[in-house]
Amino acid sequence: MSEQEKNHINVYLDGGEEPIISYQPPVRFELDTTQLDDGPHTLKIEASDATGNKGVRIIHFDVKNGPGIDVEGLKDQDILDGNVSILLNAYGGAKESLWEPSRAETPAPVPTWAWLLLLVIVAWSTYYITRQWNPPQKFAATPTYSHYNGMKASTSAPPEKKNKQSAITTASKNKVNGASIYASKCASCHQSNGKGIPGSFPPLAGDPVVTAKNPAQHIRIVLNGLHGKSIQGTKYSAPMPAWGQQLTDQQVAAIINHERTSWGNDAPTVSPKDVKKIRNKEK
Repeated sequence: MSEQEKNHINVYLDGGEEPIISYQPPVRFELDTTQLDDGPHTLKIEASDATGNKGVRIIHFDVKNGPGIDVEGLKDQDILDGNVSILLNAYGGAKESLWEPSRAETPAPVPTWAWLLLLVIVAWSTYYITRQWNPPQKFAATPTYSHYNGMKASTSAPPEKKNKQSAITTASKNKVNGASIYASKCASCHQSNGKGIPGSFPPLAGDPVVTAKNPAQHIRIVLNGLHGKSIQGTKYSAPMPAWGQQLTDQQVAAIINHERTSWGNDAPTVSPKDVKKIRNKEK
């Protein structure tokens, strides 16, 4: 016997004494599991080389050709008492020539999360439809909701609301921004930080006139201007223009209040009536 002939492989199934195949290596064969029972099995491979030494390898495997089994109502290691409802289903055996898919659908109740999702969708849909049916006032007259244009109740606010809105609009138009007027009329000299320019224009931050409880002198200076006066020991030669002819009482009051409440200043504010009173006295 040649050395090549001594190389041999025997394959045994489930501990059988006779090999199911016996060939010289390499070898490829088909194992027909449809002839085996479902469950665990063992394949034993014995190989011998040219010197007569043998090697053994054992492979464990499971066969599952029968139908799939589905169990509802019972799991491994469950602890049971009383009557237990158990649903069984079997489907898809490997040996069946025709397989009916509907048999694989085990009847089951609708899961709770699906009901919750449905409720959320219904609630959102109801809210959305309600919003579309009754659009907000500011959208009611737009082209999207043009069918509301002829409906006075939907597009017209009650008279009292109109009056209130009109009052708010009027108040907004009449409100004067002191910081804005200061920036355009005063900041070029006194600077936006209220510190002025040393030797040329006096600071307003911490100035005794600006921080005084009595604002009369502050009002007079803004109305009539100032020139050639020493302020805290420093004489400023540049004249301050009179703003009385250019600004209204309301504008003058706004500038003064900005100066008296900015850059760390915390002095009483004035009203347009205060400005008007002093303006009339100066005439």
